[in-house]
Amino acid sequence: MTVFKSFWKVLLKYKGTIILYSMILIIFGAINMSTSDSSVNFEDSKPDVLIVNEDKGNKVSDNLVKYISDNSNIINDLKGEDEINDALFYRNVNYVIYIPKDYGKDIMNGKNPEIDIKSTGDYQASLAEMMLKRYIQVQNIYKLNISSEDEFIKLINNNLSKDASVEITSKLDTNKLSNVSTYFSFASYSIMAVIIFIICLVLSSFKEKTINKRTIISSMNYKKYNRNLLLASFGYSFIL
Repeated sequence: MTVFKSFWKVLLKYKGTIILYSMILIIFGAINMSTSDSSVNFEDSKPDVLIVNEDKGNKVSDNLVKYISDNSNIINDLKGEDEINDALFYRNVNYVIYIPKDYGKDIMNGKNPEIDIKSTGDYQASLAEMMLKRYIQVQNIYKLNISSEDEFIKLINNNLSKDASVEITSKLDTNKLSNVSTYFSFASYSIMAVIIFIICLVLSSFKEKTINKRTIISSMNYKKYNRNLLLASFGYSFIL
């Protein structure tokens, strides 16, 4: 146990450094906790959508345009395919919907007219695509059974107006947990710094020329010597 005890005697010589690092840990950790904003607010995100409607005046087509308009930011100031392609490239618009001529008429006749789209491929474009697919899916459910345009549109709008409300409850104080998490995320750096720095100082003391010579000529097995140093280092790390 001589080596083990000697480790702690040398360690005590550096208690000032250990205290200093510990104070730095506490002070800067507290500052980091007080300045960090742990609040997370959800904000509804709306994609920028351009609608090229070749079937204006038809109730079914206009209702699709209204639904997309209510759930996205409509871009109206783009003319021609070159401007549209440039807007997509520079992310000034996320999604372009091309509604073909006689779209509403074909829907009421039970057909499946194709809607062309252009997309930036980002998450905002994915939101717009989800909205369009949702509308078309609901539309396809009713088009085979309803012949009246007004009733058809009413059923679609009633279906799409239904939203699910989600409430998350927790008995845990998430703000306190977030502060603790922030503190220990910062603390890991200070703890590692003081462990490595102090252990290196202590071990370097055992490697001084005169002490190292005494160790070599002593009767202690080098495995036992190293094992004592290892145990003492682990003990110090665990306490810290």
